[in-house]
Amino acid sequence: MQIIRDEKIGGIMMIPLFSQYQINRCNIKNCKEKPTTICIHKQADFGLCENHYQEGVKLGSMKLELEFD
Repeated sequence: MQIIRDEKIGGIMMIPLFSQYQINRCNIKNCKEKPTTICIHKQADFGLCENHYQEGVKLGSMKLELEFD
């Protein structure tokens, strides 16, 4: 999986990428927060909010339940 993040400029450089990948929210089930991270996976591209990204970093891995609009 490839992770795309902008940690240096506060996320401003991510706006065109969110549009390109058609990501408008965190895709974790029942989460409606703004995305800060794009995850590119062979099965699906999805967004993560900062809380879910940090949770995955802390745990080292996550079982994801995704939903798409």
